[in-house]
Amino acid sequence: MILKGVNATQKLGRFLGSKLEAYDVLALNGDLGTGKTTFVKALAEGMGLDSDVTSATFTIVNIYEGDPSLYHFDVYRLKDEEEFFEMGGEELLDDGSVCAIEWADRIAESLPEEYLILNFERIDETTRRIAVKGVGPRGEALEKEVMTYENSLI
Repeated sequence: MILKGVNATQKLGRFLGSKLEAYDVLALNGDLGTGKTTFVKALAEGMGLDSDVTSATFTIVNIYEGDPSLYHFDVYRLKDEEEFFEMGGEELLDDGSVCAIEWADRIAESLPEEYLILNFERIDETTRRIAVKGVGPRGEALEKEVMTYENSLI
C-alpha cells in the first residue's frame, strides 16, 4: 500500500486502531523516519485513547491505559532478544492489551502465534510503502481489514 503524506499514515492508523481487540499484536518494521511512531499515535486515537503518544525509544515500552490498553514498544535499543525476555516483554505481550512493537524483527522469536506485520518503507520525503502480512488467524483477519481499507481508497 502506498501512503502519500503523514495524513495518509494517520488515517490508516486510526482505521486500524478502531478494529483492534485485546491481545492484538502489531509488528512494525522499517528504517528510522519511516512513520512507525506517527502510525502508533494515530492507532491510539483510533482505539479511543486520550493519551499523548510519544516515542518509546528510550523507555522501551510506553503504556497507555484504556479498554484495552496499548503497549507501545520500541525494541531498537535492546542488545538481544534475551533482554526483551528479561524485562518481562513476553508477559506484556500476553496480558490482554494491544501491543504495537517498533523494530519487531529484532524480537521475532518472542512474538506470539498470531500478529500483524507492517513493514514501512520510505519512497521519498513524504511517501511511504507499507507491506502488510497477517500471521495466524487473527493476524490474517487484521490483514483483511487493512486490505479492505486499501480497496476503499481506489
